[in-house]
Amino acid sequence: MAGIQEKLGDLSWLGEAYADQGWVQVEGELSAPAAQKTKAEVEWEKAKQYLWESDWSMLPDVPMTVGEKEAWISYRAALRTIRSQAGFPETIVWPEKPE
Repeated sequence: MAGIQEKLGDLSWLGEAYADQGWVQVEGELSAPAAQKTKAEVEWEKAKQYLWESDWSMLPDVPMTVGEKEAWISYRAALRTIRSQAGFPETIVWPEKPE
């Protein structure tokens, strides 16, 4: 931090919003990066992504048969219950995406 204020001077060269804002000395250490996600969190995020990608199938004006609609409903239900599978998150049986 030492010397930065002298090098930059006032911040008026950035525009009125930055002029005369002053300087604050930050004490302490930088915080550690956020913890890595667990495997369960990663796999649940994947399931949510698949749900998001299939949201279109639930729109009322999508032209599909009753059977096709039921296949998408079953697929999405299986994605929502992925965490209740025995062995989750180490062993996951992903539902097959309808055509």
